[in-house]
Amino acid sequence: MEHFEQKEGYRFYPTDSEGLKFLLRFVAKQEMHDAGFISTNIHVYGKEEPWEIYSQGVSDDDEDTSNYRYFITKKNNIYVGSWKQQDEGKPVHYNMHNSSSPMVIGCKKKMHYEHEDGHWIMKGYQLSTVILDKFDEDRRDYVLCAIKKKPGSSDPSTSTITMLNNVSGTS
Repeated sequence: MEHFEQKEGYRFYPTDSEGLKFLLRFVAKQEMHDAGFISTNIHVYGKEEPWEIYSQGVSDDDEDTSNYRYFITKKNNIYVGSWKQQDEGKPVHYNMHNSSSPMVIGCKKKMHYEHEDGHWIMKGYQLSTVILDKFDEDRRDYVLCAIKKKPGSSDPSTSTITMLNNVSGTS
């Protein structure tokens, strides 16, 4: 099997169908070949704020919140905190090399999290039930989530410090 090698200057930015293929490999308990860019065993739908979840993701630059960080987590249809679903989900297609028509392999839903300290975006990917029905029930509850800070929104750690400095008259 082909192994994924990280090259200098490489950014992990999979297409929707590539992201679902990584999720499928995880569900099938196969090696994902993601060069370690997808974090697992992090509860995205828990009580942590988006910037706390984001800080647990894999990246070369922990200060840069402009890139998506990827997480595979257990699915939860109840979004804790201020996560708001933006759409009902859009199908993700995969074009097989020997087929003239692409097949639906899953769906993508967009969510956002608004807070006084910033605006965060999450894309959630779920495999189609046709694919998931081939696996044990305990493997069907996983989703791939991609989280990043919306460009132009403030950093929670720096905006709180700025606010405190403004109140106390220091800078």
